[in-house]
Amino acid sequence: MPSHLLRMHPDTGPIKTIELVDRFYLHSYYEGIVNEIKEDDIACDEDREDAILRLIKEKLQYAILSHRWVDGDTETSFQYMKPKGKDRSLDHRAVGSGKLYSFCQKARQDFNCSFAWCDMCCIDKSNSSELDEAVRSMFRWYRNSHICITYLSDTDNMGDLAKEEWFKRGWTLLELLAPFRMKFYGKSWGPLSGSKNDKDDSILQEISRITHISEDDLRSFQPETNRVQEKMVWASNRRTTRVEDIAYSLSGIFDVSLVVAYGEGKRAFYRLMEAILQRYDKWEVFCWKGYCSSYNAALPAGPSCYAPPRNTGEVSDLEEQMNNTLYTIGDRLFSLTNHGLKIKVLLIRVEKAQETVVEGTHGSRRRLTFSQGDLKDVELTCIRSKHEPQAKWAFGIIDFWQRYDARDGKGFLDTCRRSSPYTAFLLSYHEHASPDVRWRKEMTEDIVHVWPRDHLTRPLTLLYL
Repeated sequence: MPSHLLRMHPDTGPIKTIELVDRFYLHSYYEGIVNEIKEDDIACDEDREDAILRLIKEKLQYAILSHRWVDGDTETSFQYMKPKGKDRSLDHRAVGSGKLYSFCQKARQDFNCSFAWCDMCCIDKSNSSELDEAVRSMFRWYRNSHICITYLSDTDNMGDLAKEEWFKRGWTLLELLAPFRMKFYGKSWGPLSGSKNDKDDSILQEISRITHISEDDLRSFQPETNRVQEKMVWASNRRTTRVEDIAYSLSGIFDVSLVVAYGEGKRAFYRLMEAILQRYDKWEVFCWKGYCSSYNAALPAGPSCYAPPRNTGEVSDLEEQMNNTLYTIGDRLFSLTNHGLKIKVLLIRVEKAQETVVEGTHGSRRRLTFSQGDLKDVELTCIRSKHEPQAKWAFGIIDFWQRYDARDGKGFLDTCRRSSPYTAFLLSYHEHASPDVRWRKEMTEDIVHVWPRDHLTRPLTLLYL
């Protein structure tokens, strides 16, 4: 449970006072209730530990608020709610009729909760260890809540949902996916549906359409280090006030742990990708475009670099079929090292057939056309390319196929059983660099896709990017 909660007094009827309490208070308050759990409450076919956690969660109920901070709003702070002297409670008139009190009223009246949590006043941001715990535990706190009350300040009715700013913020992605039970309220605190749990209501169809997240994920999302490209697309159009929060808000969704270090800037997202790569082995994590990370050219600068996969169903079904029979797809043993990303690719050298400089709002771009007999011509726009006039070029194909029992170190491209393009890095060769890092990944405006003209087999090349 969170380190601080709001306690609403009395337990029934209109709220008269709101008290900020800590875990010591919660322990003493719930100790007797938890001790009432008996062996007979555990079903015979249920795992004992899971059953105990379920029973405790049923008794330790709190509501949690999801909202967006609005410029100009006067939010109630932790210091304002912090107990002063002997008086540990705050009269509801001191809180006023604003967001906090309205949230507490809904938690009490609609869901019979005596405890509530909101980020405005339940985190001591002056305490670095508490702030670190809050950021790292946020997904679990929303997951463990009895109800997530979501306040949409731009919405009057269902027809306004598509314009709601709440769907464009970074932290609200976590707050949408983590809870099992949610209730959406409009700007006048009227419910947007007649259901007690909007994750079981038709409103979920509209939210799925707005966010491009499947209803199954919205209803029962499980945090895992999987489907990296898809999850990054969910976050690609969202923004946060602090640049570090782009990474911190995604850590719970991917079920990885990051030390919170506000002030590190974009390095936070690099650390997130580093943590993901330690537990992920599928090539699609490299299907990104645009600017690279300042810390590694093979990793993206942020989630906005990811785009929805092409022919999603066709490619994923094919991959599942191939990976379960005779073949693997891509290098499953890639890793980050002190020399860069260590990865095997199917390297195909290409010739630059044409180059055009294009001026734009973000500076000049180079429009390059590459040709090679085994591949159809590829046209790409490079970003900040500083290659030499006589530079050598290659495509490093990352989703090549390889037999499970292959001992010859070769991969192949198949044109008969593959109707979608292959994905590649655009590589330039730097003669004077150290041997391990002479091939470097170039940044491109689009994900690099190549089409082989025929079946192609090549030895795999180990790169450090």
